[in-house]
Amino acid sequence: MRRKNIAFLTSGIMDYLSSDAWNGIKNAARNDDVNLITVPLKYIARDLTGLPDRYEYQYEITASFLKKESIDGLIVAADYIGCLTTRKVLEDFIRSLDDIPIVILASRVKGYPGVTFDNVSGIKEALSYLIEKKKIKRIGMLGGPDSNSDAYERKMAYEECLREHGIEKKDTWFVAGDLTERVTKEAAKLLDQAPELQAVFCVNDSTAIGLYDVMRKRGLEPGSDICIFGFDNLVSGAMMNPSLSTIDANTTELAAYAYQLLMRKLSGEEVGEEKLPTRFICRDSFGNASDAVDRGGDQLISKLFLDHYFDQVFYRYRNHELEDGSKLRLRFVEVMSELIDNTRKYSVDDASVRRLTDNIKSFLKNGALDYTDYDELIPYMQRIHSEITKSFTDNMRKNRASEVLATLYKYIIKIQNNRNVKYEEHLDHILYSMKTLVRDSLNFSYANDLSYIELVSHLDWMDIKNAYVYIFEKPIVRLQQEPVDTSVPIRLKATLKNGVPESVPFNRQPVSCEELFNNAEMSDEKAELVMMPLYFGDTVYGLILHDLTEMTFRNGEFLTNQLGTAARMIEVLRVNNEVQKQLEDNIAVMRQHNIELDKLSRNDVLTGILNRRGFNETAEEIIAENKKSGRNTLISYVDMNNLKIINDRFGHEEGDFSLQTISSILMDIIGDEGIVGRIGGDEYAFVYSGLLQGKEIVKRINTTFEEFNSSSPKPYNISVSCGFCLIKAAEKDMTLEEAMSIADRDLYIAKQSKDNRIIKIRAVAK
Repeated sequence: MRRKNIAFLTSGIMDYLSSDAWNGIKNAARNDDVNLITVPLKYIARDLTGLPDRYEYQYEITASFLKKESIDGLIVAADYIGCLTTRKVLEDFIRSLDDIPIVILASRVKGYPGVTFDNVSGIKEALSYLIEKKKIKRIGMLGGPDSNSDAYERKMAYEECLREHGIEKKDTWFVAGDLTERVTKEAAKLLDQAPELQAVFCVNDSTAIGLYDVMRKRGLEPGSDICIFGFDNLVSGAMMNPSLSTIDANTTELAAYAYQLLMRKLSGEEVGEEKLPTRFICRDSFGNASDAVDRGGDQLISKLFLDHYFDQVFYRYRNHELEDGSKLRLRFVEVMSELIDNTRKYSVDDASVRRLTDNIKSFLKNGALDYTDYDELIPYMQRIHSEITKSFTDNMRKNRASEVLATLYKYIIKIQNNRNVKYEEHLDHILYSMKTLVRDSLNFSYANDLSYIELVSHLDWMDIKNAYVYIFEKPIVRLQQEPVDTSVPIRLKATLKNGVPESVPFNRQPVSCEELFNNAEMSDEKAELVMMPLYFGDTVYGLILHDLTEMTFRNGEFLTNQLGTAARMIEVLRVNNEVQKQLEDNIAVMRQHNIELDKLSRNDVLTGILNRRGFNETAEEIIAENKKSGRNTLISYVDMNNLKIINDRFGHEEGDFSLQTISSILMDIIGDEGIVGRIGGDEYAFVYSGLLQGKEIVKRINTTFEEFNSSSPKPYNISVSCGFCLIKAAEKDMTLEEAMSIADRDLYIAKQSKDNRIIKIRAVAK
């Protein structure tokens, strides 16, 4: 019986939320015999207009290969992947996975069990602090779409809290954004329509980052001119200046609970919707964060509250803490207990002070600073110092306490400086490794199965020891929101096993969808993997399954883009090899049948019209004759639209048919008043000496193609784009080459508005 495969569907692999959620799932599953597979889908049905990678929708293809025969359960971060689409599209997508048991993470979807944050308590705590402690009454919200369940609940909590404090919310105080940092228009709108605002609640930390940028461009300072708080407690928020106040919604704990909920469901237990609590974290975006926490001195120097303060100051340790006990927590309790005991002694000798200082240094040196928030740690140290000195009556003991605190501050700075140096060295190593990957992964001189080894031979810098390269026998050309044919044959071309790259023998390459996560080359050990698409533009060449490491969360998308480019290079070389072989075979056949060489050198074999050489020679003769006769000559550069998609989708025979059709239509239109030539793969040119203008010819060409497409039984449309140059009789010096160059530039402009209606509607419906 195979090991259970549990998949986690999330957004981008480099998102903080995805990383935190993964840590929670991994921690929760550490004692279970399961494989964990993360599947980043980006953002389903996203409007990609204006984005650098308008083909990132190809990430969605991976979900099509999750089958009930291979995946035992799914954790779906619904609002992560669906935050930029409608609720209906998101729910339809989740229902398409219905054969697999599902638990929803951080969202509510009707009919599915799941776990969400309490979107009320933490928000009300933050708003109450603003209203009651800082006496702020004019509070706005930069929210999200109501289709996002979390965004809607947070909006409701915001409005309810204002009502409870007797504050009448104005309609201008709320603007909805897209839940990302790119909320510049929405943030500007909020500031424009409500300049009286004293504070803004941002639906999440990412939105707050966008608001910071907009405010600074207007000369406004977060924390001074307007108080700001977010939700999620991202590390990036704590690192901002001023540090961002937020609601600590521990994604790691939430994801761990989602995993436990899924395992309970798989064991046959009835499970439903559940909530986890949140808490308010006050930082400098509310002013002075050191004034935020009002704790009694008796609690600060009481051993009974040490666990509480550890959770407050070192709260990120929850993301990594193991069930068998927390060494860091125990060390903290020991050190603080010793500190508290020293405050109660009448006299403290130098040895005790040195021992205490050394113990605190040891605590910090053992990684405590990796899990703290400096805006929590420093105020806590200051309050501890204040309470301890209050308990002393003599100046000597107060001075010793101050010396201990000063020593700790210096040591914290030293540790942080060392970390910065190591981080810079690490960045240098990463940049060098990236350059090596780019160089070596594209260094192909041929294309065969051995070429795919290069895709897994340079992954050690990503700490990846195991990887599996799956290539489709025929690349999938996929437009956005098109379904995927998962019956396409798949081959396992190369593997990386314990750091050793290998090519898979041809007879062992075929795999089914059900075998993607349990292929015969995999080891019997538990695996933690991520599945990414290998794509370039509108074409997907395959999938890669590899170890999910910490480095993947930092550079995973760069790796995927590079490997996708490499897969494309291999395919291009493979096709080029086939074309070269076919060309050689054709030449041999031509020689066998004594094909007339002059005709071969001047005419295109596929279409029968002039080739580049024949066109150039004849065109120059016509231009020269027209100049002598005082006639103008119209030169046109013509390019077929979307030949690649027709070739990939319907086969090269249909592509050849399209090229022949274009030749025939152009010849009919130009007739005896000029010549037509095929000067490249999908490029044509014609010389026209008749009375029609360029616009009239374009109209006739477009009309002819529309008539042909409407009557053609083919499932695709054929169309062309045209560029023109008019050689006037008086322009004695203009050459054909110059005219073609001008027509080419005009063609480039025409291509910007080319006809992209490739597939006929009836073909898609079929």
